[in-house]
Amino acid sequence: MDAQPLYKVEITESVTANPIALQTGSVPMTVVANRELQNHEGDNASDRSTRHIEVELPEGMTYKAGDHLCVVPVNRPETVKRALDIFGLADDVYIKVDVTGGRRSPFPNGSTFSVKRLAEVCGELQAVASRKDVAVMARYTRCPKTKPELEALGAPAKDGKDLYRSEVFLKHKSLIDLLEEFPACELPFEVFLELVPWVSPRFYSISSSPLVSPNRCSITVGVVEGDAYSGRGTYKGVCSNYLREAKPGDVIQAIIKEPTADFRMPDDPGTPVIMIGPGTGLAPFRAFVQERKALRDEGKTLGPAMLFFGCRHPQQDFLYADELKAAHDDGVIELLTAFSREGDERVYVQDVLRKQGGKVWQMLQDGAVVYVCGDGANMEPDVKRTLVQLHREETGSSLEVSEDWIEGLSRSGRYVLDVWAG
Repeated sequence: MDAQPLYKVEITESVTANPIALQTGSVPMTVVANRELQNHEGDNASDRSTRHIEVELPEGMTYKAGDHLCVVPVNRPETVKRALDIFGLADDVYIKVDVTGGRRSPFPNGSTFSVKRLAEVCGELQAVASRKDVAVMARYTRCPKTKPELEALGAPAKDGKDLYRSEVFLKHKSLIDLLEEFPACELPFEVFLELVPWVSPRFYSISSSPLVSPNRCSITVGVVEGDAYSGRGTYKGVCSNYLREAKPGDVIQAIIKEPTADFRMPDDPGTPVIMIGPGTGLAPFRAFVQERKALRDEGKTLGPAMLFFGCRHPQQDFLYADELKAAHDDGVIELLTAFSREGDERVYVQDVLRKQGGKVWQMLQDGAVVYVCGDGANMEPDVKRTLVQLHREETGSSLEVSEDWIEGLSRSGRYVLDVWAG
């Protein structure tokens, strides 16, 4: 016997606050700047987008270089419309959500929402449907043709064949995609509400220093947009596109969060630092560069600093190029760049790191802290392998000993990561 649905839904006439913002402690912040960082003009025009976004902090809110801005996203209007159209719900319909059977729910019992607002702020509407979701769809389908198709799609892998993996998971199909693909499914809205994952706030490394900008902070957002793996139109990342379209004066829900790792500048500004951050992984290092300049202007003595930055082409996506070059010329950092699409040879940050091996090794001997920010699936492992190989070359150690060395740096807070899945 099927379990009773978690939610009971009925039409009502009022609305409550954003539950995601309440749960995360997010507060309203006003956008004060939003500009494009990639070049979209001329022969070297980029086909991608990275936004520099600044928000005004509420009175009394502070941050440190290395912190994150946690942003509560809002689903795009076209995604919201697709969801409401499936269930025949108009924008001006309000619902009351009662939690049934004494079970736990992110919704307070008796919550009331505009269905439009509910779809905007509460559900990850683009999340990949799970195998369980497909099986539930099959249970709510009576059509003799569609029901067995959905049952097969949601069935466990067998004899090396996995229809769910090939047709849903790898194509990143959401519940909305499947409900549009199988219109004979009669999934009730309250069950859809239960299946759709709760919205997850997005974390962005802050790219400004409070020593320069105490009342506002900036983030550097790579906009996710491209052909959908499902083959149906264009996929647009929820939060990055929400932020891309935010205009000065618009209000977003956000909160400052400390990083999980101790991703901070050394207490002693004389400590050598090695910063490695291609693409938007540059964000916290822009904050570190601002911090170093401000400390030097206060009369502090700075230790040497190397910043390894990589992008595709110097005329396309060299983020904050003028600032970084000025900091290099001013002696705040030594800027070392890697461009993967400039010439015939693809050059990445780990390649430049390898070429600078002698200097990098000397800085490590002098107690340097290594910071790596960006792609944790490919870039960071490549950087780690490069450092391990450098240790082997300089010491004649075995691979095992050199790997223990890099792990020792990590344990002692001298190899610090702020990375995400690629």
